[in-house]
Amino acid sequence: MDCKYCVRLCRRAGRQKNGLQRYYCVSCHKYQQKEYLYHPCRGTTNESIKSLVCESVGVRGISRVLKIATNTVLERIKRIADVIPQPPIQQDQSSFEVDELWTYIGWKENEYWLAYALERSGRVADFVIGKRTKLTLRGLIDRLLASGVKKIRTDKLTLYQRLIPRNIHCCNPYGINHIERKNLSIRTHIKRLSRRTICFSRSARMLESCLKIYFWR
Repeated sequence: MDCKYCVRLCRRAGRQKNGLQRYYCVSCHKYQQKEYLYHPCRGTTNESIKSLVCESVGVRGISRVLKIATNTVLERIKRIADVIPQPPIQQDQSSFEVDELWTYIGWKENEYWLAYALERSGRVADFVIGKRTKLTLRGLIDRLLASGVKKIRTDKLTLYQRLIPRNIHCCNPYGINHIERKNLSIRTHIKRLSRRTICFSRSARMLESCLKIYFWR
């Protein structure tokens, strides 16, 4: 067989305990098999995890569907998110819509907020996760302002009025219809953000990883 790593010819190198033929690549010095009985080793596992994360399936649900351990699912989600690059914010956009979504991490009293910016095309340009404070929102707003955007549309939250210049800030209640509709889709597709559910995030990193997969996969 051909090596899965360097596409060179492999030679037989005995058998595994389960009886499957094992191969050894002389070029890259790696052992491998044609097929694996261990489900996480399948080439489609990561793509399946991405799809299930975006279809409101929790970690334990993914574990049951793919027949892999919950800890493996958690590590795979984090690993997948780490290699997803954040798309650059396009310069000189006509407008962005910015809004927040409430959630909690660990327990309900530990409130966190997802704030994100939506382009006119419907793509999520950027997002932040943290407490509903000026410090959290400043990072998001500063990146939007650096792109040379002409108009930023938000609700009437007073924090925005302190961060966005008045000449480009619009807080018309009808100006954020698209992002309000996007909020409903996010809550439907990300189970840990649904209002009435027992699925929740135990860490901010896990929530951020799931959102990166959902927004930018």
